[in-house]
Amino acid sequence: MTSSEYTRRLQNVEDSLISVFPRRTSLDWARAVAGQASLPLRPESLDLINAPGWTLLERGGKRWRPLVMILAHELYGGKLPTIDELTALVELPHTGSLIIDDIEDKASERRGGPAIHLVHGIDMAINTGNFLYFEPTYLIETCGLSEERQFRVMKYYLRVMRRLHFGQGLDIQWHNDHDILPTHDEYLQMCRFKTGALSRLAAEVGAALAGAEVNAIEAIGDLWEDIGVGFQILDDVKNLVTGNPGKLRGDDIIEGKKSLPVLLHAERVSDKGASLLALFETVSTEHAAGRPVQPLIEQAIGAMEASGGLDAAYRHGEGLLELALTKLATFPANEANQGMKFLVNTFWEGLKR
Repeated sequence: MTSSEYTRRLQNVEDSLISVFPRRTSLDWARAVAGQASLPLRPESLDLINAPGWTLLERGGKRWRPLVMILAHELYGGKLPTIDELTALVELPHTGSLIIDDIEDKASERRGGPAIHLVHGIDMAINTGNFLYFEPTYLIETCGLSEERQFRVMKYYLRVMRRLHFGQGLDIQWHNDHDILPTHDEYLQMCRFKTGALSRLAAEVGAALAGAEVNAIEAIGDLWEDIGVGFQILDDVKNLVTGNPGKLRGDDIIEGKKSLPVLLHAERVSDKGASLLALFETVSTEHAAGRPVQPLIEQAIGAMEASGGLDAAYRHGEGLLELALTKLATFPANEANQGMKFLVNTFWEGLKR
């Protein structure tokens, strides 16, 4: 995949998002989504339902999951004309999850602007965030698939939605209780549920839409779940090293998140991470009181650097991506396979220290 081809595909995804989840709605769109022939509603009232989602979507985003779906579809010879539109099945739930996450985390910023609930209110943000989990599923019924294939796609979709909520529930528990440190395995399972699940879904649905065999669908899903977890780990390290675009450096510490650098730090120090957790508690208290916390954040990051926890987490994330690229060589050797390698390497480059 060349850079120009990559850009063209991204634009197709953007155009499809506008079609599937429009800024300015119509009753035809509403009837398709609701599955109801007659709706005595005004489109402007529906525009307000979609508005919180578009406030976030128009701030950008990497959109790599939709590209994974398209490439997985092509990997197995798929040529469905509606594949670009169907990528909304992964991008819109991801957008909804960010809106809900920020409410649960009491976050103030997302993608360089105020968190969506601070713009549109908590009630409408929750409604739209939840709506985005379900809205694009009408496409499964309208894209011309056989009932058997519709069922398979819906099965994968619903399974991942359940996993997402397991993952978020675990993450909430751990960052709300500063005395809890999950095990290494518990943390990685949470990442598979919360982050890896949507990249798995993208690959599974793309392959299923192409008519791939069940074993092949599971294999490409496993591969992209690993890649999603690798991206998440490197993203967590970047949050602590340079900060992520649109977010403050170290804001994971403000939220009390038990990311892999925290766990690997605890494994390397004599107090098993007790002093770092106490620092997290202090940051949380001071931030809630409106007092400056950046010096405390820097102290926490410094501790993880000194113990080697940050470096070890970074190596673990890169190891997952290296292994995934090796495994990718065992899948069909075609242009889509090369496109997947390009995609992994492109986003990996953006996460390097």
